[in-house]
Amino acid sequence: MVTIYKQRIQDYCEFHQIAVPLGFGRNTPGRYAVIRLDQAPPKLVAKTWSKTVDLIYFLEKVLVPEVGSDLSTSVLILDFKEQQELKWNGAHRLIPVLSST
Repeated sequence: MVTIYKQRIQDYCEFHQIAVPLGFGRNTPGRYAVIRLDQAPPKLVAKTWSKTVDLIYFLEKVLVPEVGSDLSTSVLILDFKEQQELKWNGAHRLIPVLSST
């Protein structure tokens, strides 16, 4: 499954013209990935996560201090297992984004 996540993430980034850092793939890829939309071009965070608790910790301790209250517009959180976009509610939960189609 690990190889599938790595390939899915790389394919997604290539298709959407998202920069992939050189360090991506050195560690075991997890199902959750974060894309920084506040950078030009948008850039994949090199680390991925397998557990939501670890991802939320990263959001709270690293990204919120960097981008502040603009987190929801500054990052894209993707679950490559369920193939869906997630939003952080700011209170220890990730919520699936419902598409309007």
